[in-house]
This record gives sequence, C-alpha cells and structure tokens, in this order.
Amino acid sequence: MSKKTPKERILTAARRLFFEHGFEKVSTDLLAREAAVSKATIYRHFKNMDDILRRVTETEAEKFREATPPKIETLEELRDALTQYSIKLLTFLNRSDTMEFARVIHEEARGNPDIGRTFFHAAYGRTQGDFAQMFQTAQTHGVLSDATDAMDIAEDLIGLLEGLGMVRVELGVVKTPYRNVDERTNRAVSTILQMYAK
Repeated sequence: MSKKTPKERILTAARRLFFEHGFEKVSTDLLAREAAVSKATIYRHFKNMDDILRRVTETEAEKFREATPPKIETLEELRDALTQYSIKLLTFLNRSDTMEFARVIHEEARGNPDIGRTFFHAAYGRTQGDFAQMFQTAQTHGVLSDATDAMDIAEDLIGLLEGLGMVRVELGVVKTPYRNVDERTNRAVSTILQMYAK
C-alpha cells in the first residue's frame, strides 16, 4: 500500500475537517496538525484556504467525471455519453457524504460569498463545462442544432437532472434526492435531445 503524499494528506484532512467544523473554523494550524505537515508545506502546495477548498471540491467532482471526452459523432453516441455521465452525477449526488459536504458549503457561503463562488465553479461550473463540451462536439458533427449556446443547453440538462431533489434534502423533506436515477436520467436526456437534436 502506497503512502500518501503531503498534498494528499492535506486534502484528506481538509475534507474531514471541513465536514466536522465548517470551512471558516479550520485554521492552517489545525490543518497542518491533522495532516501531519508543516504550515510551510501547506503553502508550498496551496495559495490559501480558499484554494484548498477549491481543490477538495474538484477532487470530489472528479469521482464522477470522465477522464477523456467521449466520442460523439452520432445522436446515439451523444445519448450514451450524456446518459453515462448523468447517471454518475446523480449517483454521486445521492451519496450521504456529498449531501453533507454541499450542506456545509451552503451554510458557509451565506457568510462568505467567496466560498460559494469557489464551490460553484469547482463543482457546478466544471459539470456544466463537461456537458457543454459534449454538446459542442455534437453541434460540430451536425447532430445538434447550433442555434443555442452549448453552455445554455448544458444548464438546461443540469436543471432537468437535478430538479428539486437537493432542495428537498436541504429542507428535510426526503433523505435521498434521487430515488430512480436511471429513470430520471433517461427522462432528462430524452427531453434535451427532443429539444435540440436535428
């Protein structure tokens, strides 16, 4: 079993501490102690605590992101790519630790909008960018109409996928935001393709 690098230890400790204490209450002293590194080591790898939050968020998002963009030259390839990515996204959002992390960030963002922006760009922004890349590739190959910006189509799809699921969880109405991930994904992807396919 390989030993974690100092950077990995910092990110692992930061994630756990953010959950336990909230972002604002995690100091570099506490983080250094928990990660068993010096403060200098933290600053060698990260600019500041916001940078650590950004990287923790990106690391979480990478758990469902595709390493390489899928091949999208036909409508079926686009449907498959969107479906696979969407299922991974909703399955990830259904995890209790993901819901807890989002809850902590939402609470912290009320008092510190920079945290909200950092989280939004690292999580939602990257997801929207991934979808937009798929849509743009499909537009290039003539699979989708190019009358609508790919980022707007991506936002439409995310809205259809996520709906009010996370809101219900945040308000305590349900414990799991998405009961039937496959069905929800198929409905959202089919709707988007009906709207934009040539």
